[in-house]
This record gives sequence, C-alpha cells and structure tokens, in this order.
Amino acid sequence: MEIIATHISSDFDSFAGMIAAKKLYPEAEIVLPGSINQNVRKFISIYEDALPPLKETKDIDISSIKKIIIIDTSIAARLGSLRNAAENKDTEIIVYDHHHKSPEDLKGGEIKLLKIGAVTSFLVNIIKKKKIKINSFEATLFALGIYEDTGSFTFPNTTATDFEAAAFLVSCGANLFVLSKFLNPPLNEEQHRLLEKLISNIKIIKVYEKRIILSGARTDRYIEGLSIITRKLGQVEDIDIAICWVKMKEKTYIVARSDDSSVDVSKIIEVVGGGGHSQAASAILKDMDFDEIENRIIASLYKYIKKPVLVKDIMSYPIRVVNEDESIFSVNELLKKYGHSGIPIVDAKNNIVGIITRKDVDRAIKHGLSHAPVKGFKSRGLVTTGPGSTVEDVQQMMIDNGIGRVPVVQKGEVIGIVTRKDILRFLHGHTAFNAAGIKAYGRGFDLSAEEMRERLKRFLPAEIIKILKQASIIAKSLRYKIYLVGGIVRDILLGISNLDIDIVVEGDGIIFAQKLASLTGARIESHEKFRSAVIILNDNKHLDIATSRIEYYKKPAALPEIEPGSISQDLARRDFTINTLAMSLNKADFARIIDYFGGKKDLAEKRIKVLHKLSFIEDPTRIFRAVRFEQRLGFKMDNQTEKLAVSSIGMNMVSELNGIRIRDELISILNEKQPWKAIQRLYCINALNKINIEIKSINKLAAFIEKVISKYSLFYGEGIKDIEIWRALLAAMLAGKESNLIKDWCSAMKIKKKDAE
Repeated sequence: MEIIATHISSDFDSFAGMIAAKKLYPEAEIVLPGSINQNVRKFISIYEDALPPLKETKDIDISSIKKIIIIDTSIAARLGSLRNAAENKDTEIIVYDHHHKSPEDLKGGEIKLLKIGAVTSFLVNIIKKKKIKINSFEATLFALGIYEDTGSFTFPNTTATDFEAAAFLVSCGANLFVLSKFLNPPLNEEQHRLLEKLISNIKIIKVYEKRIILSGARTDRYIEGLSIITRKLGQVEDIDIAICWVKMKEKTYIVARSDDSSVDVSKIIEVVGGGGHSQAASAILKDMDFDEIENRIIASLYKYIKKPVLVKDIMSYPIRVVNEDESIFSVNELLKKYGHSGIPIVDAKNNIVGIITRKDVDRAIKHGLSHAPVKGFKSRGLVTTGPGSTVEDVQQMMIDNGIGRVPVVQKGEVIGIVTRKDILRFLHGHTAFNAAGIKAYGRGFDLSAEEMRERLKRFLPAEIIKILKQASIIAKSLRYKIYLVGGIVRDILLGISNLDIDIVVEGDGIIFAQKLASLTGARIESHEKFRSAVIILNDNKHLDIATSRIEYYKKPAALPEIEPGSISQDLARRDFTINTLAMSLNKADFARIIDYFGGKKDLAEKRIKVLHKLSFIEDPTRIFRAVRFEQRLGFKMDNQTEKLAVSSIGMNMVSELNGIRIRDELISILNEKQPWKAIQRLYCINALNKINIEIKSINKLAAFIEKVISKYSLFYGEGIKDIEIWRALLAAMLAGKESNLIKDWCSAMKIKKKDAE
C-alpha cells in the first residue's frame, strides 16, 4: 500500500501539498493526520466532493504500508500514529520538506529538503513541468498553501519559485476571492477572549535592539488558531517577533512568529523541543511550568539573535576633514582627488562644525567664490552619531533629516563617516544575496559561514587552516580586523584550488605579520612603504599580509598613490567585482563572506565587470587581466566593461603603460593553460597593435600556439608549468619582425637580456 501523509496540525501548505502529491503519485492514498487546523477542516467540509478520497489512519491497515510520500515534515514523531510505519526500514520513504534540518529527521529514504517558502510551490512546479492538467479548484487550493506559508509573499523565506508557482496557478484559474476568505478568517468568541488574556499578560523585552513580545495564558479547553492569535498579537503591538504559550487542558502549546528575516524562530524554539521554519515555529509540552518556558526562551533568544551591526562596523575611515579656513578651491581639489561627494569641516580645536557637499562647492565656484573660506558654506543643524549606534539608528537619522552622510564622533573628534552608499552596501552587499538562477554549487554562492568553513577544509591544507585560526586569535588580541581577500576567496567559491593566501589587516599589517610569524616560527619580509609583509613558511609556502588601504591615481596609467583605509575602501580599489570578495578571519564571524560590490552575483552569471567607468583609464593593465580571467574561468566581460576596454584602447591608454607592466601581464597570459584564446581576444579588441605586436593571421598564430602547447605538454607533462614557455610563445607572436625591431621591442618591455636573446 502507498500513502501520502503529513504532520499533525496540518495547515494549508501541508494539506495542499498532499493533494498536489496525489497528482504525481496517483496510486497513493491520502491519509489525514490526527489533527487539522480549523481553517483547513472548514475548507474540507465545504469542498469535500471536489477533493480526492481522504482517509484517516483508522481506515487503513498500517502494517500493509510499503511506501510513504511525506509532505512538509522530515520528523517521524510529527506523523502521529504513522510514525512507526515511517521508521520501518522496509518502508520506502519519499520526503518533500522545507524546514530546517533537525537531529530528529528521518535517516533513510529520498529526502528532498527544499529552500523555499512553501512546499506546495515545489510540487506545483513539478506538475507544470510534467504538463499534468489541473482544474481551477485544484489551482485555488494549491495557491492557498503557497499564500499561507509565504505570508502572501511577504515572509523573508519567499523565493522566486513560489512566485513562479503562484503565477502558473493564477493562469490555471485560481480564485483569489476564495484565498482572501480562508487566509484572513475572523476570530471567534473564544479566540477573542484568549487574545485579550495574552494582551493583558504581555511582556515586551529587548534583545540586542530587537523588540520581542512574550506572553502566556491558561484555558480549561482546547482553542484552535493559536498561530493566528500570535500573529495578531504582534500586529496589535507593531512588533515583528511574538512568542506565546498557552496551557490548554493538560498540554502547553507554544507558537513563535517572526517577520524579521534575521530572527529564525525555529532555532529559538528548539530549546523547548519545537521546530518549524524561520518565520513560524511551534512546540507542544506536557510538563514544564511557565517560568521555565520563559527562562529557556529568553536564554535561546540571546543565543540566536545576532548582535546588531554597529556604525563602527560599516563606517568609512580614516576620515578626511578640512579646516574651516580652507578655501573652496582647496576643498574642490580634495574632493576630486578622493572622489568624495562631501567632507566634514572642523575648527582649530579639531571639533566638527559642519559638512560641505560637492553641490555646495560647485555652487560656490559657479558664483566666483573659489577663494572664499569654506566656513561660509558649511551645513547648519549638524547631525552626528557615535560608533556604538546601530545601522538602523543611522538610517532613521538620514530619513528624518533628509541627509546622505552622518559623521561619526567620539570624544569630540571625527573618527569616521557613514554615507548612503555605506548603508546600501551593508543592506544589499554583504548581508543576504541569493540571485535566482545560480546553479554552480547547490544554492549557488550564497553560502553560510559554516558552509564556507567546510569548503576551506576541502580546498586548503590543514596547516594553512591552523595558521588562519592563529591569525584570528592574534587579530583579536591586537583589536584588529583581518580578512582573506582576492582570488583565493573567488576560487574557493568556484571550487578551484588556490594557495595564494592574501590577508588584509584593518590595523598595522607589519605588526600583525611579526606576531603571526613569531607564533608560527616562519620568516618574514617587510615592506615599510606599504606597511605590508610576506610570511614565508617552512615548506616555502607564503602568506601575503597587507594593511588595508585606499588608492588614487594622479594621472591615467600612472602607479597609484596610497593611504590607509578600511576593508570596504581596500576592496573598492580592486579590478573586477569577482575579485572584491573577502572572507572574515575574525573570531566572531570566521569564514563569513563579505560582498560589497555584487561579486557573488557576477560569479553566478559568469561575468567580468569593472567597479567604475574610469577603471581601465586609471589602470589599463586591467584590460589584459580582464581577458585573462575571461579565458581562464570561461567568463565574459559584460557589455559596458567591454565597451570601456575598447574605448580605453582607442584612446591609446595601453600605449601609455610602463613596459614592465605590459611585459608582466603578457607573461601571465602566456603561462595560462590555453593562452591562444586570450591572444585571439586581445587581437579582436585591438590591444596587441597598441603594444606593437602586429599579427597578419590571428587564426594561424592561435593554431600554432595551441600546437606548441600540445607538444610541450606531451614532452614535459606536469613539468610544463616549471619551464619558461612564454618565451617560445612570444617568439611566435613576434615572428616576421626584423631583428633590430624585436631588440627594440624587448628593450622597451624591459625583458631580461637572456630572455630577449
């Protein structure tokens, strides 16, 4: 016998999921759980004739069950009287669930654990794919399940798959009037009285800036709909997180609801044996008094609610300021140099007295006031904040005052600034990123810190991981912040081995490196100018340590000027978005991925994208790197990036480059596994002509280079990476030139004499 089952206290998602599963497993019987939510029971009583046959456990021979399709739970204990059948090793199990993993989950069978708002959405999309016909009634029921478990698409766990399924159901005739009727039921008299009791017993607590409702009550009879009552309680008080417990007869029922994406109530309720998903969870207890329930839940709240992100975590620093007696002309030059849109003004005692914006400066210059002191143009009614304020506080300040930047002040001194850009990077950069269509690694590149720690174990040697953890301890002792940055983070996400360890330090890179080298017994080479160092380990592996910095270019193609900066400023100076990814090595959030510039999204879409429009003009070598990454990773420059590259080449920016920099980029390209592809690409965008490499037939050259690589590989095998193959390939590219021209070219590129010969 085959059956379709779900958890006790079935809601619309689990019930609709069973009906959807019947379309996929027509031979299976639907068996209702021991208890069903009031709304679902009402729906069944009205539409029973339109539903497939529904059985109860008393109607079937449990011992004859050979296969169970389980909907909306992976926990056998939640199946009531069907638990033993599910745990029988001879029973075939198929599970469709979207709740968090739990130690109580079934161990065997085919478990489909989905990251989705409603389990019905997944089943509906299978129905759509298989082109199984559904009528308007079925479409309405399935939509009820999806709308209920996504909060009509407002819950943070809602995904694109939920929207796709709902759109399909509407096209199949889902009746939205029926949805509104069943999803917003009025409270009956008993429920009203219970809500009043809970309101009178409310306790509002604050955990790390999050306001939470706790309330308990007793009643001598069972009252349905505690989940609806709990949500209404939160709405009455306008608080996103509400947890209620009610003793009804011999049992205590606990319900938790969260409309805050950062608070996962299923984790919080685990402490009292409950479960569910991040926005809705529940538990049933027999022997626990109210005080213990409350104490356990409060302790769990402190465990699972993250401390708020503070201004000091996202502010830009070190901060540049101008004295109030500086001229408008000087301020204009400063804003142009650093690309700022505003700058704080301080008095002789270094106290902040105002802010001047780009618009203010432009307006003053327009009126011929370049010579005037800046104090005459400073903003009035200055709004500042402290480093311990929360991001939410600063957001509200910006909204209330209609401003785009807030200076951060400590003991009267300006120590940083928070701009709209900082806020947006925090909200949409390194918090939640989950682009639709990311396929490369399961959910794509939206990996938790825990998953990244597992990835590190897979791609880094144990001794390197040990050193990274030691680095974390040293950073904490120095009160520094440290990050793994660049290509290694990109490649770990892509599943590519890379042992180029680059660590950026918000602090003094040399002091940090000295302590780490001392602890690991390694050698160290320091570079005072950049406050950077290389740690050389016993096996000749090395770690590059750099002080986080900001760069600016005095003129196109010049080497950059540098100053200390924050991690966000350090990442902002990099070439492409996919290389701006960083990973925290700090003890509090070790292995958390930081993505200020959408690098994960561009990895998912296999896209090479510059950070700003002047990127190739500031540093034309980035054109060569863009081509190299395209071919190595199988990516493609996006349209704007390619247009900017071609435009910069047309403006002769490549020709302005120092020969050494061109040489190094060419050697890097020619040492790739398939260099002929990059050479063809450089030819197509006219970059080779600009460095005096004229090729008559690029296809012949590419074929010849491929042949050379093939023969060298055959002869040297893995040893090919240890020979200077770039010389042979460069010789092929320069073939046909006169000897003296080749000599001049090699001289211009600063190629060593033996290589030139």
